[in-house]
Amino acid sequence: MKTVVERIDKRFEALGFFIVRYRFVVLLSMLFVTLSLIYHLPQIKIDTSTEGFLHKDDPARIAYDSFREQFGRDEKIIIAIKSDGIFTPSNLQRLRDLHHELASEVPYLNEITSLINARNTQGSADTLLVEELFEKWPANRQAIEKIKKLALNNPLYKNLLISEDGTFTVIVLESNTYSAVGDDESDTFTGFEEETSQEKVFISDAENSALVDKARQIIRKYQDSQFQIYLAGSPAVTAFLKSSMMKDMSKFNLIVILTIIIFLSLLFKRISGVVLPILIVVLSVLATIGLMAWSQTPISTMTQIIPSFLLAVGVGASVHVLAIFYKSLDTDKDKERAIAHTLGHSGFAIVMTSLTTAAGIASFSLSQVATVADLGVFAALGILLVLLLSLLLLPALLAILPLKHRPVVHKDGHHDRMECILRRIAVSSHRHARAIVTGSVLFMLVTIFFAVQISYSHNPLKWFKEDHPVRQATEVIDAELKGSISLEIIVDTNKENGLYDYTVLKQIEALAHYALSLKKAADIQGGHPGYFVGKATSVVDIMKEIHKALNANDPGFYVIPEHADLIAQEILLFENSGSDDLEDFVDSTFSKARVTIKMPWIDAYAYKEVLEKLRTYVSTHFDDSATVTLTGLIPLLTTTISAAIDSSGISYLLAFGVIALMMMLVLGSVRLGLISMIPNLFPIFFVLALMVIFDFPLDMFTMLIGSIVIGLAVDDTVHFMHNFVRYHTRHPDTKESIIHALTGTGRAMLITSIVLSIGFFIYMFASMDNLFAFGLLTGSAIIVALLADFYIAPALLALYFRNFKTKEHL
Repeated sequence: MKTVVERIDKRFEALGFFIVRYRFVVLLSMLFVTLSLIYHLPQIKIDTSTEGFLHKDDPARIAYDSFREQFGRDEKIIIAIKSDGIFTPSNLQRLRDLHHELASEVPYLNEITSLINARNTQGSADTLLVEELFEKWPANRQAIEKIKKLALNNPLYKNLLISEDGTFTVIVLESNTYSAVGDDESDTFTGFEEETSQEKVFISDAENSALVDKARQIIRKYQDSQFQIYLAGSPAVTAFLKSSMMKDMSKFNLIVILTIIIFLSLLFKRISGVVLPILIVVLSVLATIGLMAWSQTPISTMTQIIPSFLLAVGVGASVHVLAIFYKSLDTDKDKERAIAHTLGHSGFAIVMTSLTTAAGIASFSLSQVATVADLGVFAALGILLVLLLSLLLLPALLAILPLKHRPVVHKDGHHDRMECILRRIAVSSHRHARAIVTGSVLFMLVTIFFAVQISYSHNPLKWFKEDHPVRQATEVIDAELKGSISLEIIVDTNKENGLYDYTVLKQIEALAHYALSLKKAADIQGGHPGYFVGKATSVVDIMKEIHKALNANDPGFYVIPEHADLIAQEILLFENSGSDDLEDFVDSTFSKARVTIKMPWIDAYAYKEVLEKLRTYVSTHFDDSATVTLTGLIPLLTTTISAAIDSSGISYLLAFGVIALMMMLVLGSVRLGLISMIPNLFPIFFVLALMVIFDFPLDMFTMLIGSIVIGLAVDDTVHFMHNFVRYHTRHPDTKESIIHALTGTGRAMLITSIVLSIGFFIYMFASMDNLFAFGLLTGSAIIVALLADFYIAPALLALYFRNFKTKEHL
């Protein structure tokens, strides 16, 4: 196998001479490929929606899309107003002005609901009058008190439009279901629908942000200490996520680039040693985002890490190329031979490190979570772009630029001190090999024992810091109005006018009552949040309201009519009154009913129990006459975390298996390949220990760490082990081979690990808390991985060759 590796090294050396000879052809070819991808960059979109976490063919996503097509968007913007006197003349006037300004100024708005235009149903035996609560503006205090009484006594309004104590009210904004993009074009071709019809797309992230931003601007004008206004709801959470994400991306990219510049300057002390690696990684990042734009893959909450990830990871290949190149150039003074020698010496190792890193991140491409799969695909492609540019464009630029050699100065300088430190580490790890390996194994065994304490979590709201306005607003609304997020239940009778059946309506009513009974106290010590259902509304509520109104508004008639003919007659009266509110609860054929269950925004993992109880109830209380589907944001959130958990285990096994096979190929030995994976597992166990100590849960981001760290940690292992095998083949002395390998690659390993760890540590300063643990744990794991390669890997080699004397010569 060693002859194969040597043959590969010769091929890379030949590639170096080829690039030198055709430097301009290679340069133009690489620039053409890169710029062709970058050309699509302006087309990139952003998607921070909840449904965007799931693939379009996921059953939960299909059910949700079907629901939106039928009933519109369930995600509402909630503008809550808290005041000791909502029903005072001045506050009512302010509420009305705010309502009307929002209705007229907010773009992409489908419907607005508040006390100002809330439905007020009155009637007699054969006449039904449906009008707005404030149809006539109250002229005096007596009229206000009458309206206040109507509002507080209406069961539909309670915890939906007004709190039980009357000090909290809301304005609910519902956006358009579909995007407005393309409307102008379609109007131009009216009458030619068959030729120009296009599939409608749901409202875009940009339109959602525009709606939320305009609402924020308007409510600022009405806010004061006596009229406190809170902005919440999932569209607001989505818009703030997008805003925070864009700010963080810009900040992180700048910090990573500055970090790279500083360390490259210290390492190479050459302008070319700084400019060229930066050029390579920046082109790679821009080309990768351009590739995402070309494939219509948006930047999401998960793929936002790709730019800074590629900047930090990608610079490693350039560092290894330039470190060998400058050393060879300063020694031989022949630039062409230096380029060829560099690729011959490190080309294969760089390819394998890039492939192992790509394999680690690509293991996510099979994830059931769409955004995680996108991260796996495009981060891996980005790494391959870095590899391509590092091995082709970078040598071509080195061949073209007028670089001069520098005389080699032998003095007790920084590099010599570093070499002494690395030599001492190599000697120490060889001398204390048994103690190092034993201690490492014991640490990993103990960590496994405690790792079972780690919990699962998915709560986008908690990604915001505690003092963030949208988080505070949501928590206030959850407390005052008993919920801000919904679970939708669709009851399909599968026949026209099936909802005129009294039995079916009683089943729907019973389902709503059962949902309202669901609650669980929080387990503070166990860290498990409690839950409760704050409101359940359906077509049954409208029917009971109509029946009561038609019976002299007697509360005793707030029930479902028992006869199908009476149900149909009362519904007809309601529709003829001019109200279209039924459209929010039933379909046009009166075969499907919608039950909206409102809950507080808690961890998605806690919702699973609610969904399981509801599914059990449905399976035992609904017969074959109706099909019941659970959808909405809550099932989407629970499906996302379940999919992430199911996929993460597969990703870890896939990453470990593929990388282990690559290590066997690099080292030409099955045993050495498996041994080399032990130092790369150690940082994973270290991360698990930190998660237990600091009580970090496994969430959408921390689940990524295992595969990412395995893919990244193995890079240094490849360089160290590859060089060890090269030295050991020529001079079969384990101790000296370890010293040569570590002093030869240790400096580059240290620099790349520092840059890489900083690339992740910066996430600790993100505006969103979910990235704090991800940055801390991943950055720490990179440092630990370097220490594992400095100590554990040499110790394992020392023990291996000590116990296999007959195989001392590879």
